[in-house]
Amino acid sequence: MYHRRTGVKKFAEIAVLLVLAAAGVALWIHFALPRYQEIDLSVKQPQAVRTATQFLVDRGVRTSDYQTAAVFHVDDGSDRYLQRTLGIQATSQLLRQLDYDLFSWTVRFFKEKQKEEFKVTVSSKTGQVIAFYHEVEDTAERPLMDKDQARLEAFEFLKKSFGFDAENFVFHREDVKKLDHRVDYTFSWEAKGVEIPWEAKLGGGSAKLLTTVGLSGGDVLHFRKYWFKVPDAFERYVQNLKETGENLSLVFHIAYLALLTMAIMILINRKQHHVPRMVKSFYLKVGVVFFLLMLIEIANGYQLFFYIYPTPLSFLDFMVRAFIKSMMAPLFIALAFILPGLAGESLRFECDKNRKLGGFLAPILSSFLTQPVARQVLIGYPLAALVLGVQGWIFHMGYQHCGVWNELTWLNQSSTTIVPAFTALLIGFQAAFTEEVTFRLFAINFFRRYGLPMMAAVFLSSLIWGFGHSGYAIFPMWFRGVEVTLLGLILAYAYLRYGLITVIVAHFLMDTFLISMPYLFKPGDFDFFSSCAVLGLPLVFAVVAGLVNRSTQQRSWEHRFNAQQQFNYLLLKGICQTKSREQWAVLQKDLLKHGWDPAVIERVFKELS
Repeated sequence: MYHRRTGVKKFAEIAVLLVLAAAGVALWIHFALPRYQEIDLSVKQPQAVRTATQFLVDRGVRTSDYQTAAVFHVDDGSDRYLQRTLGIQATSQLLRQLDYDLFSWTVRFFKEKQKEEFKVTVSSKTGQVIAFYHEVEDTAERPLMDKDQARLEAFEFLKKSFGFDAENFVFHREDVKKLDHRVDYTFSWEAKGVEIPWEAKLGGGSAKLLTTVGLSGGDVLHFRKYWFKVPDAFERYVQNLKETGENLSLVFHIAYLALLTMAIMILINRKQHHVPRMVKSFYLKVGVVFFLLMLIEIANGYQLFFYIYPTPLSFLDFMVRAFIKSMMAPLFIALAFILPGLAGESLRFECDKNRKLGGFLAPILSSFLTQPVARQVLIGYPLAALVLGVQGWIFHMGYQHCGVWNELTWLNQSSTTIVPAFTALLIGFQAAFTEEVTFRLFAINFFRRYGLPMMAAVFLSSLIWGFGHSGYAIFPMWFRGVEVTLLGLILAYAYLRYGLITVIVAHFLMDTFLISMPYLFKPGDFDFFSSCAVLGLPLVFAVVAGLVNRSTQQRSWEHRFNAQQQFNYLLLKGICQTKSREQWAVLQKDLLKHGWDPAVIERVFKELS
């Protein structure tokens, strides 16, 4: 009868999880999907490079003499202004109406120790060249041209390149720059009927849609098909919001540094404790995996380094320095995972040793290839769907009531890499392990161990984790802290109910899905299949673990006591034999308070019982 009730209870729980997951999917599709459907990556990096190269060849440039770097770019300035003033839906409609390219590739052609270089911007949707910049030496010579002739040539260039119709534009501005051997002109035209006002109470003004061309001696040095010139008052408004976000992030970093310091102190005080010694090898191996994956990511994103290379410097020296600096982050992240992990495992064993799913200790002592572990992994999928749906709903409420807008600047990094799916894998793996171990395994058990009730420990750990995300490009920046704190409460409940592996898998899936999402809209190509493969990795592991299904019987660890632990074990056992059972509970509490190893205490009282 007991097993039957247990089976019914588990079935009901799974049914509830699936219903919640379906609700999460529905919420995400309704509230979040429309925002991301505007991302069009039909033109990939190699095609953009070919288009940019041909554009320069047609202008008589020997591109073979130049090195190239291509990076993805989101016009976040225009995006943030339109979102803030018009809202997401109206912004999407306006961009389609204007045929405005919010996403593009910028291909840089450069030479070491040479100022002259080219940048060609290619639409990621159409493959059209939408902007160009040619930087030349100030001493370079160009034939002199009067202003009226230059303006006429600029107009003819726009008409030929983009079908520029003077009836739809009004002249906006001209700039003249006189140099030793030439005169540079820049002309801009303003589109009629496209003027988006900013709030008067916040400074006023309006954004204008401009088209710009720069010439010198008959040569076009730069142009932009479209760009929004936003009011200066809005720029000041955004800077003020960013300052608030930086202040919130500073508070988080102080709290985070305090947590790391506490983790180090706990490990120093418990250097002879058994649990950290048992799990140390596992955490070190995962830390090494972190380091290796991030080293591979440096190569995967080498275009970013090429793009920011300042040409006055030696190319080799710059790349060596950039590589060395890039290696510092993997080292810190590995330590930021290992230290809270070891301390968290020790605290969890002390606070809640009977709940074996709360850490990695149980599968380390038995096996990760078991059905209980497979179940933990599989539960991560509906949990991720639920959290993503809740996140979509929270953002919708923010859009409706708090003036929230959400920028897509994270695409700049993930889409620039050679294999975007690997970037998604790395970010998901890194964030899931480090953050769940730090803020669920360590922080919750740390606050519980030192006096806070469970609910307070859950809330405080979620709050610190949530406002640690205040520096993200989501405005107002305090909203991101509130949103992630609420999601943290859900993950904290899942951690306490299903275990650490479940929330790690859910966190991994959420991050990899959001980063891979633009490629999931284009079925059939390599980025689509590689993104699906990354999202399916936990599922593959769960299937393998379920099929192998090794024993969950934990290996004995008593024989692994070192000399100090063995001495304490014999000493405590002798003391307990002189005391009554009623005194054992008081003694046990007192020993834990004074830092005795919980594993030693557990063995003694287990044997005496």
